Amino acid sequence: PMTTSVSGTDLDLWVAHCVEQVEAIDVHTHLLPPTHGNLLLYGIDELLCYHYLVAELFMILPIESVLDTVHVEPSGRPPSADEFFSWPKRKQADLVFEELFVKRTPLSEACRGVVTALNLLGLGDLLLAAARADGAAPGDRLAPLRAWFAQQDPATYMEHVFTAAKLRYVVMTNIPFAPEEAEHWPPPGSAPAARPCTPRLRTALRVDPILAGEWHGVTAALVRAKSPDGAPYPPTIDGCVRYLGDWIRVMQPVYLMASTPAGFTYTPTRPTRRRADAEAELVRERSVAGADAGAGTEPSAAQMLEDVLLRVAAEHRLPVALKVGAVRGANAALRTGGDGVEVADLNFLWQLCREYPHVKFLA
Repeated sequence: PMTTSVSGTDLDLWVAHCVEQVEAIDVHTHLLPPTHGNLLLYGIDELLCYHYLVAELFMILPIESVLDTVHVEPSGRPPSADEFFSWPKRKQADLVFEELFVKRTPLSEACRGVVTALNLLGLGDLLLAAARADGAAPGDRLAPLRAWFAQQDPATYMEHVFTAAKLRYVVMTNIPFAPEEAEHWPPPGSAPAARPCTPRLRTALRVDPILAGEWHGVTAALVRAKSPDGAPYPPTIDGCVRYLGDWIRVMQPVYLMASTPAGFTYTPTRPTRRRADAEAELVRERSVAGADAGAGTEPSAAQMLEDVLLRVAAEHRLPVALKVGAVRGANAALRTGGDGVEVADLNFLWQLCREYPHVKFLA
């Protein structure tokens, strides 16, 4: 209960003060802890090479100015996307900064995000000096900013970022099917992992191959991993359920998550009861179906959704977060910066909510 009396003239100031002190929670990020090695994208070069900025760079490159010879091929032409991505990250960042922050006013949302972040870190003067360094070679502009980041301890820096941004915690995106990330966690089936670096980071288990029906990729991960008994997971529906269950025990995720592939639709493979008390029967039926699925049987995307994702969600009482409308690789040359969006058919969402009332969906 409020114990402070606020006059009408002070109310707007009091509300502004309260809002200013609120800590936010970001429920979907691609942040990772320093314990994940090179998967932690840290420093001014990574900040400038964020895929939105790379996409913006290639939006303007073919039209505008002649580039400095430090950055171009001997022919003097702008780099192709393949050439750009073959460069060291530092050289990529130099070109992004030169074109988007020196030759042009950084007005886009992505550019303003860099400006805001550096100002909150107390680096506004270094940023301004880098942009105004007339006559400096592009590769020298960012040297003071690079030196500052090199002096920071990543764990201490991460806490500073959360404090400056007024974030209570964020939810990561953790992909057990990606070997480059899985290697940074205890093996599936181990005791729950300690909080990575800081309680500011919480986990989410991302399972895109399930919704995409990429059974070959799923089974490759099952065979590559070792179950608690030391043997590979069987390449079956039931093996996949065990695999995800073991990762859940290690990661302790807040939710399960997947992006729907472009044009995603869902047609149930069997009638589903619509009562909440059907949960136990659903789990039992899915378990039988999984046990009966042999290694030579390739399930459809709908079967993987029903017999893996929804079964795991029901068994572990985890919400399922669905990211709808993304089109991967619309401009494949730009890699992660080349994704697009579509007008998605959302009928499958109400169908899932209706047919699986015991599972929580976030979309």
